[in-house]
Amino acid sequence: MAKLKKLRSPRQSKIRSLLLGLILLASSVGVVAFTIASNNHTDEYLVAARDLPAGSPVSSADLKIAMVNLGLGAEHYLRKDELPDGSYVLGPVRAGQLVAKSDLANSIIDERVPVVVNSAMGLSSGVVAGASVDVWVTPAKQDQVVGEPYVLVLAAEVARLFEDNEMFSEKNSQVELWVPLEAVGPVLAAVSNGDSVSLILRPTLADG
Repeated sequence: MAKLKKLRSPRQSKIRSLLLGLILLASSVGVVAFTIASNNHTDEYLVAARDLPAGSPVSSADLKIAMVNLGLGAEHYLRKDELPDGSYVLGPVRAGQLVAKSDLANSIIDERVPVVVNSAMGLSSGVVAGASVDVWVTPAKQDQVVGEPYVLVLAAEVARLFEDNEMFSEKNSQVELWVPLEAVGPVLAAVSNGDSVSLILRPTLADG
């Protein structure tokens, strides 16, 4: 004879659902608490002791240590004793600012090369050796139609400006830039295509 299936009362079902909900809630709270605890950790990081202009060398004397909790972003910043030898900053770093690993370069990791471009637009007075500029390109098309401008290189460093003389008097402003190795091909392609290249000055420490 088949056994009769015992039916749960509505009260038992409610208790079971309530217990299951409490278990799920406790599990969620535990996961959140673990995540917070694992990221709630302060460590010693390097910050600039003074304003560091783009291109300036950096030593331990230019930095100080701060206790900071960076959570998931910790891997992107320099901890105590992580400053590579022969480092210099690629862009300006303000006093008190954390030093990101991407802010620094040295003779080993700096894979930049010089290129010379003619700026289609006039140069800002702030475009001097050591300044940081973005390289914008306006594609040239047929029938004197131009394409939509786009940024080709971010934060290229100005190596030097060529002085105006008879050789360059009828040309656009010529500037020597340090650009990443992988940007050389696109820059040369833009120049060969007759595209307009413009240099836009990036904000610096002097801008406040």
